Amino acid sequence: MLKFTRIAAIALIALAVLLALVAFVVGRRASTVQAPSATPALAASETPQGVSVVEAGGRLAAGVPIEPGQVRMASRSQAPAGAYLDVVSVVGLVPTQDVPEGTVLQQGLLAQGFSLQLRPGERALAVPVDELAAAGNRILPGDFVDVFLNLKGSQGYGEQETAQARLLLSRLRVLSFGAHDLRPLQPAPQGEATASVEGDPRAADIRGSNASGSPSSSAAPEPPARSAVLAVPVADANRLLLGAQQGKLFLALRNPSDTGIADPSLFPLPRPVLAAARGLEGDRAAALAQPENDAYAGLDGDALAGRNSVRAAPAVATTAPAVRRSSAPRAPAGIEIIRGSGTP
Repeated sequence: MLKFTRIAAIALIALAVLLALVAFVVGRRASTVQAPSATPALAASETPQGVSVVEAGGRLAAGVPIEPGQVRMASRSQAPAGAYLDVVSVVGLVPTQDVPEGTVLQQGLLAQGFSLQLRPGERALAVPVDELAAAGNRILPGDFVDVFLNLKGSQGYGEQETAQARLLLSRLRVLSFGAHDLRPLQPAPQGEATASVEGDPRAADIRGSNASGSPSSSAAPEPPARSAVLAVPVADANRLLLGAQQGKLFLALRNPSDTGIADPSLFPLPRPVLAAARGLEGDRAAALAQPENDAYAGLDGDALAGRNSVRAAPAVATTAPAVRRSSAPRAPAGIEIIRGSGTP
């Protein structure tokens, strides 16, 4: 009985060893078969995914705002520098050059800077300023100002020259003052960092005049502002330029919520430099009132000073001319003959 037990134990041990060998062989074969199939899956996971960027769906003309149907999303292996990742961010922007179909839209291809701050019918004009003319240098980009004109008397008008000071233009936006510019409102492409506030003088007042972190006392003083860039309606550009040449302009800072402006229709219209063509009727005659045509007609020094008007204001119409020395009625037009009586 003891011998039989030993034989059974040896048989069981042999069977266990045999099963272990079979399991080892089967495991090696399974790993050999699965290894090739796992390699493509790993390679596929390591393959870089495509990036969706905005490209031109057709030819985009320079100077024409982009419409939603003119652009589309496309896949690229990587996004070029300055590329746009959303169609909404490019709609309404203006290409600076003709863009062929299929071109990835980048910041360098679209208008940047002050042009994006101007509304239709506005022009950016620079005027000279100093501390006195710029409200003690308290003006910042984005503020609204009134422009007052101090006009000196001109030669050849009357025996005594007279100066005048008056409101020239109302509620103009300041795009730039000295070295500080108003940042454009163009949305940055997705995935890029937002613009810093290094150029904002308000932020500089909080951080200190030296943005590098060193003591502000060691920073060089900022030079005083010598010019201010204003957003001016094209019809008023002549007044601003002529006023800066013949007189001195003063910028009066105003609250941005104050929307009161002067009504030019209550006063005489200045006579333009160029007279309108004869025989204009209908739409062509009405086109003379367009801001661009009004600016093209021009303005001279006499009109700026109020000495040359198309129609007379009511107060002027009821006032006798300065050359009249008597209130007696005028004689009829003609030749007056004075005869002597012959008596000394």
